Amino acid sequence: MDTITNIHTKSGISPTSAAKNTRLKKTCADFESIFIYYMFKSMRKSVPQNGVFGNTHGSEIYKSMTDQAMADHIARGRGMGLGELLYNQLKMSPLRTK
Repeated sequence: MDTITNIHTKSGISPTSAAKNTRLKKTCADFESIFIYYMFKSMRKSVPQNGVFGNTHGSEIYKSMTDQAMADHIARGRGMGLGELLYNQLKMSPLRTK
């Protein structure tokens, strides 16, 4: 029996349950990342578009990729708390026991 399985067995958490919790945490962080990305996207729309890069197709792609990378970084770090809130709510859901 490996160390992780042994730890989960002693703590009363089955390896299957631990895997489900890990997947749920990742899914909640992914959701938070998408939420943050759309928040950035909406914020960008409110800013005038005259700048060094202009409104070229390439600059739009660059801005989008930058926003996505920042959103992923924020969500994987401390985040805004949305992923953690979702995780805490969903881990107690009676639908997860099936």
